[in-house]
Amino acid sequence: MSIVPLAQNRRDVGGFYTVSEAARLLKIDSEPRIRGWLRGYGGGAGPVIERQYPLRGGVDEIGFYDLMEIRFIEYFRRQKISLQSIRRAAAAAREELHHQHPFALSDIKFVTDRKRIFHLTAEETNDAKLRDIVTGQYAMYDVIERFLAKGIEFHPGSGLAESWRPDPETFPEVILDPKRAHGLPVLARHGVPTSALFGLWRAEGQDYQAVSDWYEVPASDVEQAIDFELDLAA
Repeated sequence: MSIVPLAQNRRDVGGFYTVSEAARLLKIDSEPRIRGWLRGYGGGAGPVIERQYPLRGGVDEIGFYDLMEIRFIEYFRRQKISLQSIRRAAAAAREELHHQHPFALSDIKFVTDRKRIFHLTAEETNDAKLRDIVTGQYAMYDVIERFLAKGIEFHPGSGLAESWRPDPETFPEVILDPKRAHGLPVLARHGVPTSALFGLWRAEGQDYQAVSDWYEVPASDVEQAIDFELDLAA
């Protein structure tokens, strides 16, 4: 089975983010860290992610699948898993799962195979932290996988992430869908970018009703969008 090919342009899968936007949406405090995962660090340490869009003119263009993989990698880095282990696991997953975006996939098969790949990686790299998570403690790894899948809708055929609600409990109406507004956060029922609502809210002296009237969106949804943007900025 061949590896699923990279998208050749934005129309193939949708979604487009700058490194700054990705850092803001994922609450990652280091843009250079994201660039390192996309480009590699030199000295033979190549990229962790096989990006959707090729590097052009020195500008990093991040697709929706890339964003989901960055989210996955950041979580494991926060658990103090070495980048060497994550890079090796990503390469093995691409090879074994026959897909260039193995950390943007989820169903029983993919989750089980990723677990096995991380298990082998822990043994190969002697990564104590990763071993603690997967070796003999699969219940902990299952919890991690469920957390990472939270808020994501996956395509029933491909298993690929199709959309993501960053905080479905607090902001259930806010969704990132690569087919809408280039994948930036929008109100699910109305399709209005949260950044547009936030910008008008600030321009109108923080008047929720004025924004509601202008966009013909319920004030409660406007308030949710504003709170989402304020949460990102916190």
